[in-house]
Amino acid sequence: MSTVSYVVKNQLCTGCGTCKSVCPTSAIDMRISSDKSIYEPLINESKCIKCKICYNVCPGHSINFFEMNQEFFLQQPSEPWIGNFLGCYLGHSNVRQIRYNSTSGGIVTQLLVYLLENDLIDGALVTRMNNNNPLKPEPFIARTKREIIKSATSKYCPVPVNIGLKQLLIDEGKFAVVGLPCHIHGIRKAEKIFNDLKNKIYLHIGLFCSHMVNLNGTKFILKKNRINISKIKSLYYRGRGWPGSMTINMKDGSKKIIPYVKKWNSYWPVFSSYFFTPMRCMMCSDITAEMADISVGDAWLPELKNDKIGKSIIVTRNKISDNLLNKMLDEGILYIKEIHQNDIARSQDLNVKFKKVDLGNRLSFLESNYKKIPYYYPPPKNYNSFIQKLRNIFIINNVQLSTKNIFMNYFVNIPFPIFRFYSGINKILYELDK
Repeated sequence: MSTVSYVVKNQLCTGCGTCKSVCPTSAIDMRISSDKSIYEPLINESKCIKCKICYNVCPGHSINFFEMNQEFFLQQPSEPWIGNFLGCYLGHSNVRQIRYNSTSGGIVTQLLVYLLENDLIDGALVTRMNNNNPLKPEPFIARTKREIIKSATSKYCPVPVNIGLKQLLIDEGKFAVVGLPCHIHGIRKAEKIFNDLKNKIYLHIGLFCSHMVNLNGTKFILKKNRINISKIKSLYYRGRGWPGSMTINMKDGSKKIIPYVKKWNSYWPVFSSYFFTPMRCMMCSDITAEMADISVGDAWLPELKNDKIGKSIIVTRNKISDNLLNKMLDEGILYIKEIHQNDIARSQDLNVKFKKVDLGNRLSFLESNYKKIPYYYPPPKNYNSFIQKLRNIFIINNVQLSTKNIFMNYFVNIPFPIFRFYSGINKILYELDK
């Protein structure tokens, strides 16, 4: 149990990449699992010295939220859905190009550009898609405004962001890091061991996350649209306004556009039904990246349904991030307005039920079916209602179904509107609790 091999063996790995960065003998490499289509660490046993560092920084097997909240925020959260917070906002970048070409509002991109241009950071750990393999994510340290803008928009695929921590440990300077909840968890655990890393990270920017999509998910969408992967030059999952579209630039100069949501041929209903979701995501309790300094997500609020460019939901968790946001407001770089914390939960209604209300029941179900589950403290409550069981069986079935070859080979011929209808069933199961 002393290395991350235990975590991988028990399917608890989040694929964050933290272990690779901190291994003192470079014994760990991240490889793509052939059966789960996600990134997992592979240990070279001849180099491993059983120091347990990889296991100690791993967020996959356990997270003590009580200790982390006490250490990084000096208190326990009063709001169970979003964690500790100082301010809750709705906002967007005032630079139209950044706002339009980002996932929603352009807040993260604008924050990083501001930090870099004001010499508050020397670089930012972010992710772009590889130039030579446009379906492969590539974590890197962005050191220019152009590189930061290039990394904008969500990546609906596994990303081992924290492999970039190795470079942060080597380089001098101050940095920002951008990641999903599991990435931020791994970074925080690493900071407890490596004080130098803690001192170098100026700002932790967390992204709201419902669940990850494995690498087969994108291939499935492309195959459904009869797009030859070998002829793709570049791919962007979001952007082009809000809620945006997947944009595929082909090597011949042509362009393919696949809507994100709200259209009959939208691709997200496939993923929102939890097809191509790693099983470990079924065990996650963090929607809003509760251990980040500032968290940002889509503003899925009914009153914004006609917004065509995008706004972000923003949660600041300490004075550094809150002061930074308000300074950018004063300088006219951002538009922000305060909102109530309940609006954060309201904008993430289904995800709150999925990750906060249903988690205890789902973990109990998985454990009863001989699955290893992560240790959380405090442990999630198990409300154990019939409708929860029904919802959990529905989504776990979808996760398991999409791992089978029959899904890729035959379900690819199902029209997108059928997936949209199927996604609606999932929403109805959640609406039954209202």
